[in-house]
Amino acid sequence: MDQVILNQVNKAIGEAIKTELIGYNKPLSKICERVLEANNAQLFELINGEFHQLLDSKDFKVEMKAALNSKLAKTLVSRMGGDLEKQVNHLKADPTTRAKVTLAIDKIISEI
Repeated sequence: MDQVILNQVNKAIGEAIKTELIGYNKPLSKICERVLEANNAQLFELINGEFHQLLDSKDFKVEMKAALNSKLAKTLVSRMGGDLEKQVNHLKADPTTRAKVTLAIDKIISEI
C-alpha cells in the first residue's frame, strides 16, 4: 500500500513540474523562445540548406512526381466518374436506349 501511495505522489509531483515548465507563458517556454531567437539566423541557414538539398535531390523529384501524378489521376477519375454516372443515368432514362439494350441482351441470350 505504501508503494502505491508513493507512486501516486511521484506521479503528481511529476505532473506538477511538467505543467509548470511547459504550460502557456511558463519558464521553459520562455527559455526555448529566447534560445530560438538567439540562434534564428543559424537555424534558418540550416533549414534552408537542407530544403535546397531536398529540392535538388533526384529521389525527391521522383517521389514528388509520383505523388502529383497519383493525386491528379484520382482527381480526374473522381470527376469523370460523376460525369460517366450522369451519362449512364441519362441512357437508362432514355426509352430508346433501354429498348436497344434489352434487344442486345435478348440476342446474346438466344445465341448462347
